[in-house]
Amino acid sequence: MSPELETLDQLLGSNLLLGVVLRFYPDATAFKRGVLGLITSGDVCLFTNDNIEVPSWRRQELFVRGTVMQEMECMKLRITPQGARRIT
Repeated sequence: MSPELETLDQLLGSNLLLGVVLRFYPDATAFKRGVLGLITSGDVCLFTNDNIEVPSWRRQELFVRGTVMQEMECMKLRITPQGARRIT
């Protein structure tokens, strides 16, 4: 199973901190590329630990510039209905 599908599968159970999701990927580059792809495609949403959705401009900054690696314990992923349909 690809890391992206593993991410979606695990998110069916509950929201996950980015630090947990990182474990599904072989390295940080694959993590950033894969998670940004899931977010961009609408399969998952990125939230702060306070349940505030991270705006698109901030997501680009986090994943393209790579600052997500320093902030991953402050954010979590939530699967969308679209993402759930890809797994079931």
